[in-house]
Amino acid sequence: MSDPDTQCNAMLAEWLAGLFSAPLSESAVAFYRHGPGSMLLDSLAEEPTAGWGIARMRAAVTVEASATMAARILSASYTRLFSGIGRGNSISLYESAHVSASGRLFQQPVSDMSRLLGVANQSIAPAAREPPDHLSIELTLLAEFTRGNIAPASLSMLLDDHLFVWIPRFAKACCDADPDGFYAGAATVLAWFIDSQRCKLTDNTSFYAQSTGAARC
Repeated sequence: MSDPDTQCNAMLAEWLAGLFSAPLSESAVAFYRHGPGSMLLDSLAEEPTAGWGIARMRAAVTVEASATMAARILSASYTRLFSGIGRGNSISLYESAHVSASGRLFQQPVSDMSRLLGVANQSIAPAAREPPDHLSIELTLLAEFTRGNIAPASLSMLLDDHLFVWIPRFAKACCDADPDGFYAGAATVLAWFIDSQRCKLTDNTSFYAQSTGAARC
């Protein structure tokens, strides 16, 4: 049986994957306002480096009196930021766009992630219609690697050669482009989490001075 920190971090990877896979529903907004999700945010706010991001997320889900209105605002924010609809340039959720010189999709990370999915005996459901270097797929694979009996080299490859390479610039882009704050906050928490997992694996000091090796649940 894996230790509590391992299970906690695997669940956090899945949680973050869900945040960037689709807009928040009204029920999800209510979950973060008053439900167990509010307690999760309280817990993560204790992490010094994640605290600013959590504060932005909490403010965004409570800015309106009703969960319905807050969900509408956040849905529009997700679409504007990540779907390329509306004014300005969208922020790609695909690693290829951030690491390739051309900024195009379907570059080397797609092949690399396909191989890593094979290591975990995982595949993408046809209905998902996403290439394997989508952020949510990479985070879901991180959860699988964290829980499973996977060679450290594979986990290191996912963190060092993929997530840690592009997530910091992705997070900065979200912070610069998201005035509503929820996804700026979530991306900040994501960057902290990836850094903490990488440092836990390598026993190195975190890039963020106050980051810890395991998140609290």
